[in-house]
Amino acid sequence: MGEFRERVFEGFRGDEVVELASKLIKIPSVNPPGDTSEIAAFVKDYLEEEGVAVELCEPAEKKVNLIAEIGERGSDRVLVLNGHLDVVPIGDRSRWSFDPFSGEVRDGYLLGRGASDMKGGLAGIIYAFKRLIKFEDQLRGRLKLVCVADEETGGTYGASYLVEKGKALGSSVLIAEPTGMNLINVGEKGAVWAKIVVKGVPGHGSLSPFIGDNAIVKSTNLIRELMRITEMRAELPRDLIDVAEYSRNLLGSLVSREASKAIDHPTINFGIIRGGTKVNIIPDRCELEIDVRVPIGLSAAEVTSRIREVVEKYGEVEFVNVGEPNYTPPNSEIVKVVEKNVKEIVGVDPKPFLEWASSDARHFRRANIPTIHYGPAEMEGIHGYNERVKVEDLIKAAKVYLGVAIDYLT
Repeated sequence: MGEFRERVFEGFRGDEVVELASKLIKIPSVNPPGDTSEIAAFVKDYLEEEGVAVELCEPAEKKVNLIAEIGERGSDRVLVLNGHLDVVPIGDRSRWSFDPFSGEVRDGYLLGRGASDMKGGLAGIIYAFKRLIKFEDQLRGRLKLVCVADEETGGTYGASYLVEKGKALGSSVLIAEPTGMNLINVGEKGAVWAKIVVKGVPGHGSLSPFIGDNAIVKSTNLIRELMRITEMRAELPRDLIDVAEYSRNLLGSLVSREASKAIDHPTINFGIIRGGTKVNIIPDRCELEIDVRVPIGLSAAEVTSRIREVVEKYGEVEFVNVGEPNYTPPNSEIVKVVEKNVKEIVGVDPKPFLEWASSDARHFRRANIPTIHYGPAEMEGIHGYNERVKVEDLIKAAKVYLGVAIDYLT
């Protein structure tokens, strides 16, 4: 295997990885609207130059996914390299200090929307896949590249669809989501999104609060009660105790000591509130949209039950999205293979950690596939302004992906 590995790495070109990432950034694939047709076509052309068959899958208009596969036909050992083609909106363009779609390299950094999340990592897995095309007859298993649409809005027409249809299944999945070079994401929180309607009794505003029933005022009491959901505490699985402790310390150092509670407590965000029709009319309706994240060790059912219990005193609730927390055991093979390659190539001892948000990993884990994240990133700028990533990290990450594929499939 050492000789084979040397031959594969012998032709590795870091400049091609960076150039590929730059070209991906230059193709806007902002979600919403989430049109990935142009970028998927670009990747298809890039791979077909090497003679590999590429499938495009479009479950909804312009939500285009790409799938390519090489290696030993019929093998049950399948490594999936996954990444998303879409990026979040750029926001106020005047607040960027460079063109968000420039893909420019400056002072050792690649600049632009998606540099970290995740066109940098995407370029790495695409390049690693391409490097192995000419060596596919020596792979003892299959390597599958799955580039998806719709991750930034839930994955309904991307990873979720492809897993459900059996197009993105494997024995392990490596997602090139941003983690930084010294971290491996092995788990994430579930998500409960709900719409709540609080009803009141209208009346003339000049007589409030002595008449009527103000729906907005009732909503403030509802909010106070729902905030107590954050007092629930998860009972973590035994194999995650150390990982959770590390994750709490990590989040505490990155954000604040108070924020570190998010690892084993639910969080709740009141993202949208709509109420009232006119300033001098007592509001008879107030609508709230909430985002609750559920830690590993609690179930979504426990959280939705608590929400219902509170809301029934004030109004009605509709759950629009319910996802369970999920994780891959830190002693899984894919974790160990990534750890080995990060140590050898990057020169650091990576730590498994738990994510406080959610990603496409949940769709693969729901199918009982061990799944992890590892990808280059500058955390400042992700989903914000002036997103960038170190060129050096892009190249190292691509080498890690290539090393992981070689070790897993030989």
